[in-house]
Amino acid sequence: MDRNRLFDTPASVDSNTNKKISSLPGQAIWQAVREHLKEVLSTADFERWITDLKLIAEVDGKIVIAARDRLSYDRVSADHRHILQRIWKEHDDARRDIRLVCWKEAGADLRTIVEDPWADAAPEAAAGGAGSGSGGNDGGTPTSGPRPSSGAPEMTFGTLVTGKSNAISVELAKRVADGQPVGTQVHLISGPQGTGKTHTLLALRTRALETNTDATVVYLTAEEFLSAYTDGVKAKDTSALKKRLRAASILLIDDLHRISGKPGTETELFQNIREVTGQGGNVVLAGDKTPGELAGFSPRMMSELKGATVVEVELPDEDMRREIIRRLARHIAEAHPDFVLDEALIERIHTGIRGPGRELTGAVWNLFTEAGFGTMAPTSDMLERVIRRMEGEVRAPTIELVKKAAMKVFNVSKADLESPSKARTVVYPRQIAMYLCREQTHKSFPQIGRAFGRRDHTTVLYAHRKLTKALPKDPELAADIARVAAAILELQATGNH
Repeated sequence: MDRNRLFDTPASVDSNTNKKISSLPGQAIWQAVREHLKEVLSTADFERWITDLKLIAEVDGKIVIAARDRLSYDRVSADHRHILQRIWKEHDDARRDIRLVCWKEAGADLRTIVEDPWADAAPEAAAGGAGSGSGGNDGGTPTSGPRPSSGAPEMTFGTLVTGKSNAISVELAKRVADGQPVGTQVHLISGPQGTGKTHTLLALRTRALETNTDATVVYLTAEEFLSAYTDGVKAKDTSALKKRLRAASILLIDDLHRISGKPGTETELFQNIREVTGQGGNVVLAGDKTPGELAGFSPRMMSELKGATVVEVELPDEDMRREIIRRLARHIAEAHPDFVLDEALIERIHTGIRGPGRELTGAVWNLFTEAGFGTMAPTSDMLERVIRRMEGEVRAPTIELVKKAAMKVFNVSKADLESPSKARTVVYPRQIAMYLCREQTHKSFPQIGRAFGRRDHTTVLYAHRKLTKALPKDPELAADIARVAAAILELQATGNH
């Protein structure tokens, strides 16, 4: 159904009571509301967030207004929804409620009665991008045109890999999103870069808006806060920033450490934190360090942080790392069926990329590019090029380093590896060590044999041939070899060569 037929009639009528509920057509009311908003909002806010909104339908007695994409929806919902509702009721005799929706996520109930409100519009500068990207920063200043989607999965709790390293922070975020008591109103999630802190904050925001339509959630990076505050100081008016933040029922500030050593910005943030919590709201901060490790903040701010609920996020464990790779690969494969990562490729990414989760996902996306943007099946050669670009040329390990790695994985001693023992608990790790010595050190069979208790080169040759033949058919052997290879990389990363 054409939306104009819904709103351009002389008046709307309640079909149940046949009662006239408005003396003006909906589109006329909407135009009056827009003109009113133009007077009370800043020009920048009106142009960025209001001009692109569309009045699309009346459903169950509520006026449905659509934002083009998630970023626009989030900004309007966080900053302007209440004033939009108030001004609508001032102009609407029926004083109907407003229902704000994101058109890109609209359900069938709307799409069956209304065509895409932007379908016939000429290309124009939209009020922001399409969803959040891999970096997670969808709260920034919009560009002059629509941002293309990154193709990355949306940052929700459903796409966040959860394990021992982040279980407490995820539970905290869910409780805040659901309005459950946590004990304090200020919370700090701390941990190294690339460990999913931003993903957790954005997942919190999504869940809060889904479970509580009255929630006002404001997400800002510390850099955005600093930029907005600096602009306000230059204009001698920081009221717009104050208004936006203090309307929040949940205030999310990412990368807190970036405003340390900036006393003016810190004072402004402190005051806004107090305003939000004073009105019963929650503030969730994320940063690289715990309060005991932070520097550059005033005693007042340090006291606020030390009185907060503080949870730490650690680097993902081995199982989480593999699951991060698998999930992203499955997500890409939904749109690109040829992009399939087998377990060998997953394991090679896991062992070859030793950084946090962000670097693992970067490796998968680079492999996607290397595979013709998903038009070809990824190969080990493609992956090796990706790893080389990301990690540089890795120095070949020494025979002694390979031994140390096998000793660590299988809990055997150097004496065991060099002994004449034929017990399986010794022979198995010894053969894997010999195999990896040949594969990674490029030493000759006689050199390797001498390093393992002065064995004959034929012993090493036998072990290498045996494992090479068994490897394609024995997943347990492949996994054990991968574990030793990973231990070699870990030892190299800690300075053992």
